[in-house]
Amino acid sequence: MNREFTPVTTRAYAKINLDLRLGVRRTDGFHPIETFFIRVDVFDTIRAEITREAKCSLSIIGDGQLSAGPDNLVLRAAHALQQLGKTSSGVRLTLEKVIPQGAGLGGGSSDAASTLRLLRKLWSIPCSDAELASLGTNLGSDVPFFLQPHAAHASGRGEILRPVQCENLPWAVLIHPGFSSSTAEAYSAYAKTPLVGTEGAPLTLDLQGGKKLTLRPRNDLEGAVESKFLWIRTAREWISQQPGVLAARMSGSGSTVFGLWGSQREAERVVANGRGFFGPDTWMRTAQLISGVE
Repeated sequence: MNREFTPVTTRAYAKINLDLRLGVRRTDGFHPIETFFIRVDVFDTIRAEITREAKCSLSIIGDGQLSAGPDNLVLRAAHALQQLGKTSSGVRLTLEKVIPQGAGLGGGSSDAASTLRLLRKLWSIPCSDAELASLGTNLGSDVPFFLQPHAAHASGRGEILRPVQCENLPWAVLIHPGFSSSTAEAYSAYAKTPLVGTEGAPLTLDLQGGKKLTLRPRNDLEGAVESKFLWIRTAREWISQQPGVLAARMSGSGSTVFGLWGSQREAERVVANGRGFFGPDTWMRTAQLISGVE
């Protein structure tokens, strides 16, 4: 079939949790959370080519293990929006993966959110931001975060947001061990031994308008996950010992750990040292924290 529309691309950024605190398990089996989400400048790329046929299809580049079938969040997002908007158009989607799966970086949710935003525009579907967020919540609890541009305090299951407009943000070093950490297993292990995580040193972020926000980074899931995966604890402790580190935590339910530094040069020096410690093929990235991305 000949191309009918010009393909359009968008980015789907990763996130980290600067803070993650769990409440008492609810009757529905979920723990209410208090967390602080913020994007980092590592991203997947999504290309969409609208078609006159109603079919939605997906191809994936960069991750041979990720399903391109109807269970993929990108296709689920496309089908959900197609049904909501009652559009007769379809789409050919290409997902270029950089963000690892099961890494605590929100890659799948970010991909779904970027798909929703892009296709709402390309299909000219007149749904509000609130309607889109409601649709996103059905795909994943943190999808609504990725549908808005700012860092955010999040509560409930992660879908109740209080956006925060930050600036002059620090740089992160991300280390992924090459294996995933199951969110369900992490929460289940925590429920058996619900120990509160340790707080790190105060972390102060600049807000727009000259204000400041101070966090005490903590992740209540670290104990449960690190008791299973020694590698994650080793990486986090190694990061915490590097000169100039502002914070060192596991992101979400793992398996990625991160550290924060005040400058790109400091972060790049840590990555260089890390490749000597963990090996040259280890997935390590420097990435600036970002907020206000459209």
